[in-house]
Amino acid sequence: MNKFIAAMDHSGGSTGGVLERYGQEYTEENKMEKVHAMRLRMVNSPDFTSDNIKGVIVYKDTLDRNMAPILHEKDIPIYLKVDSGCNSDGTLKDFDVDTMIQFANKHSCTGTKMRSIIHSVDMIAPVLNQQFEIAKQIAEGFLMPIIEPEVPIDSDNKREIEWKLAAQLKQKLNTFHHYIDIHRLYAMLKLTPPEENNLYYDLTNHPNVHSIVALSGGYSTEEACQRLSKQKSISASFSRALSEGLYAWQDDTAFNARITQNIKMIKDASCNEVCN
Repeated sequence: MNKFIAAMDHSGGSTGGVLERYGQEYTEENKMEKVHAMRLRMVNSPDFTSDNIKGVIVYKDTLDRNMAPILHEKDIPIYLKVDSGCNSDGTLKDFDVDTMIQFANKHSCTGTKMRSIIHSVDMIAPVLNQQFEIAKQIAEGFLMPIIEPEVPIDSDNKREIEWKLAAQLKQKLNTFHHYIDIHRLYAMLKLTPPEENNLYYDLTNHPNVHSIVALSGGYSTEEACQRLSKQKSISASFSRALSEGLYAWQDDTAFNARITQNIKMIKDASCNEVCN
């Protein structure tokens, strides 16, 4: 059965936009409380189960508000967003990796996620060098690192960046193999759906890759699912596409019906083979 990872890791900088799309009034003082209430409503919907969801990416604030016991009760693995955002060049801002590893382990997380942005071909190497260096630290902390070098969907040279990204990812992955005791360490990749279908298929079979998931990147649910369905052996890790059509003013019947619809669409697109 196809499953996907729910990305619910908006931090302070992006939360305002999430709440505006949700139709929720907020202030700077209460916006994290409001977005947490939205996330709780999603997680508590009838079809947000381990039969459909294979993991949830959350922000530290979410775990501070006691989301972990709810997800553990549902038997849904947790991935912690560990980064503190990006610099203007798309690389990660400095953050205390060790502290975030300790926090993730304290809350029994399965892994972590960190997002960089690749704005140009020249930034592929700096972004990947940084991501993989930190990923090794995270893996040594017995956590699965999700490496996310996002290519913006509106990039003028998206196809060229993706071609060169695929090649450089393979080179970096070739060095990502080591053991702690008898445990082999792997990485998960979270990538923008490429312009050329199945560009990343070879990477799904790389011995150091656990799996590859696609981000929705601002595409509508319909378009994100259409693009994903053409990528063999890649499942979803959608955020905006998962919450599309959800509003604070909806009653539980309408809210649950819409998230069920989104979950079904995303599951159907998360195929092991090409979907026609």
